[in-house]
Amino acid sequence: MMLLPDITDFHTHNLEADNAIISVPEDWVRHPAHFAPRNGAWYAVGIHPWWTADAEGCRQMLANMPLLLQHPPVIMLGECGLDALRGAPLAEQERLFVAQIALAESQQLPVTLHIVRTYDRLLRLHKQLRPTTQWTVHGFRGKPALAHQLLEAGIDLSFGQLHNAASWEITPPQRRHTESD
Repeated sequence: MMLLPDITDFHTHNLEADNAIISVPEDWVRHPAHFAPRNGAWYAVGIHPWWTADAEGCRQMLANMPLLLQHPPVIMLGECGLDALRGAPLAEQERLFVAQIALAESQQLPVTLHIVRTYDRLLRLHKQLRPTTQWTVHGFRGKPALAHQLLEAGIDLSFGQLHNAASWEITPPQRRHTESD
């Protein structure tokens, strides 16, 4: 993914952040009229896995996403993904994830991923779906072997303050992002 030169924070939920890609709150995805982008700010729109326990709400958010993705300051889809510890059962999370990937592909938007204890599913889906847009796991803390596996599959990594230094080192600079989340 080609980022604008002044973006130094690949992923945050801080709506006041500068030089960042801001993941929008659930309220904005549920109610697109509440989307209030700041001048000069950049955004990512997606259904976070933690929000997936509400099936009707997810249907509504998924229906709203194409409208939100049309806004020029929305430069990424996310964060979306799979979380084995929170949210709907994994089969439902996976269905929503695949639907969001289809939206990202149709809009040619890169994707920010929230992945917790589901890297096997992520790698299977990446191989199965063969995306043309860039996928990036945010907040990566895994060991170098997992980092290598993801990088080999074509998935980029974003690192927060807490990360595995060896994984950081083996990630090529052009495929390594930094974030405040």
